[in-house]
Amino acid sequence: MAKFNEKSLHSFPLAFYYSAMQAFDTRIGAVSTSLARFLEMRAEQHRLFLVFDEAYKQSLKSQSTKTIGDLDKVRDKIAFVIERVAKLWEEKLDFDDTLNIHGRRVAQAFKDFNFRAEEALVAENAKIRNIEQVFASADLTADLAAMGLTELNTRMAELTTQIEQLMSQRNEEQAVVIVGKLKAAREALDAQYRAFLTYLNAVQELQPEEGISQAAMFYNQDLYKVELQLAQSRKGGSASEKPATDGGTTPTTPENPGTSDNTGGGTTPTTPDTPSDPGTGGGGGEGDEG
Repeated sequence: MAKFNEKSLHSFPLAFYYSAMQAFDTRIGAVSTSLARFLEMRAEQHRLFLVFDEAYKQSLKSQSTKTIGDLDKVRDKIAFVIERVAKLWEEKLDFDDTLNIHGRRVAQAFKDFNFRAEEALVAENAKIRNIEQVFASADLTADLAAMGLTELNTRMAELTTQIEQLMSQRNEEQAVVIVGKLKAAREALDAQYRAFLTYLNAVQELQPEEGISQAAMFYNQDLYKVELQLAQSRKGGSASEKPATDGGTTPTTPENPGTSDNTGGGTTPTTPDTPSDPGTGGGGGEGDEG
């Protein structure tokens, strides 16, 4: 029977911590069991997550939020066009390698960094910066020019700079406003989370249940993905870099899941997304707090 990875999330930046807690809340909410202690701890976990969720979303609100969201939408469109044009050159001009190679090299940069426009802004910014470093090489600069993408690439870099500056400004504005409430909510949630993991893994040792085992496998995979995104954002690593494991079962890719409302039903949960930045309509929330 699978057990939960008990790795401490204390050092996770806020957005990545949110992603992990959201995943845990969703996965554990799908477990069907009659264990009274489990049901009690799950209810408290979900209650504390909702408190944290509210404090987290309040902390993201500022006058800069809409501007950041608008800029991110434009950047996402530009990144889509660059990647799409590169793929078309790669796929449709396969009869001539002197043309095909331009698209292949540019498209590869997006693949290498596993670029996704819908993820957290911090992670997206980091990946754009990594891609820009690749595009700065002589070969890739020539590739972009050959496909008429130089101006779009310049604009994408400029937008990323604007977004980063506004995020920094917004963080300064909100530094004192909600930090106390958010800090308290995170500490309470983290204490409950660690106690719940200890209990769950004890259950798996003494009286293992298949539903808890499934939740553990799915959550360990979710946590692995969050750790991978965190490693990329911190180190500028490629998608091939793997976070170090720290106990728990080696995750397997979960099957395509269903839904859950955390009321104790047995439905397989949906895979949680990176948290959205309220009011932006674009990428996810950014993690600027430890």
